Parts: sequence; C-alpha cells; structure tokens
Amino acid sequence: MYNIFKVGPPPGMLRLVAPAKLKPSDFAKIATALGTKAFRATKTGFVAARIAHHREHIETRWDGKETEAMAEPGDAIVSNVSPDRQILRDAEGHANTYVIRREKFPELYEPDGTTCDLGDIFRSKVTVKALYLPGGFELMAPWGQMQRADDGYLIQNGNEVYGNNKVTFDLTYEPRP
Repeated sequence: MYNIFKVGPPPGMLRLVAPAKLKPSDFAKIATALGTKAFRATKTGFVAARIAHHREHIETRWDGKETEAMAEPGDAIVSNVSPDRQILRDAEGHANTYVIRREKFPELYEPDGTTCDLGDIFRSKVTVKALYLPGGFELMAPWGQMQRADDGYLIQNGNEVYGNNKVTFDLTYEPRP
C-alpha cells in the first residue's frame, strides 16, 4: 500500500509515502499514477566496500538521516564513491554508507582493482529503472527500515524497490537509452 501526495512549495510536487515494502508491480503502478515513464540508469560512480565481521549498526546519511540497517557478518558495508574515486560526503562530512546483503553484493558489483581508506573499490554490473520524485519519499526499504528524502528517485533494481536521495543519485548514476 502506498500514497502519492502533492506537497510544496513549490506547489504540486509529488511525494511517495509507502509504509510497506514495494514490489516491482507497485513500481509500474506508481509510474502510471505519476503520469511518467521510468527511465533506465547505470551507476557511473563506484563503491568502496568492506565486509562486516560482526553485527554492526549502519546509519545512512545525506544531509540528515536517510535510513539505517543492521549489517550481519559477511554483509558488505558500502560507501558511494564518485567516478574519480572520491568518497561522497554530505555537508556534515558523513560518507554516504549503507549495507548490501552478502548474497546480493556479487550480483551487483565487481572489483575495480583499486582501494581507498573505506575499502576495496567496486563498479556496478547492473542497470536500474528510476522515477523522479521531486517531493521526495518516505518508504519501507527492502531491508525493513524506513527510508526518507525530501527530493529523490524511486529505484527498481531487479525485485527490489527503494529510494535514493537526488544528490547521491545525480552524482553516481547516468540515464541510459
């Protein structure tokens, strides 16, 4: 279940609120409700990743808290890295860090052969579908925590649907035909 609201200023910006995890069929219905088509995007930025050796709480931040997750041993703790391999940091200096489950990480990323202070660097292997939400979102992420942004994108990556802050998306993804 989800709702799309008009918010502002400026008036008429659309915000997605979804208290339950979204499915790919929801993604398609949301595109229709928005009156837009999803576009394909490829991650042009990289990620730095390290493997969790014990249970670890990770808070994803970008100019405020976006979401949180618990990394289990074997999960990848990932930070976004720009195309020139610089760690992406928000205005407060926080790295844009999140958790990818151990079984998903190899499907999504392959080694780049370089490293940085936050781990080995990897490049993306996938193309996602994206919808722009100028009023942002508040949704239940696939990892079971609420995810929030005042301006961002709804992403469909295989069977997972989640949000991405506009600034980090614009810095790390590129639209594809």
